[in-house]
Amino acid sequence: MIMEFEYETTLRLWEVLWTHYPSEHLHLYVCVAILKRHRAKIMGEQMDIDTLLKFINELSGQIDLDLVLRDAEALCVYAGENGVASIPPGTPPSLSSQDASIYQQQDDEVL
Repeated sequence: MIMEFEYETTLRLWEVLWTHYPSEHLHLYVCVAILKRHRAKIMGEQMDIDTLLKFINELSGQIDLDLVLRDAEALCVYAGENGVASIPPGTPPSLSSQDASIYQQQDDEVL
């Protein structure tokens, strides 16, 4: 089995994503950063969806997390409010207001 990142790197990625800094949707910007880094090849070869998925799978073990996180943060900052407005409400990890009330009740019960 090929792993994308080493264990410590995976933990760091999860920690960064869980902070929700600079956005709760940083995971989407990480995906865009990876695609952006390889856009010349993707666009140059005019990949269809199957070829693109194969190409992305073959990136396993070749992604520099530091560069991707830096690019993702820059994309997020650059997109700003317009970027936030373009993400449909309820896109994970967002919770709908109904789901958020469940967590509120749990907090009250613990106290």
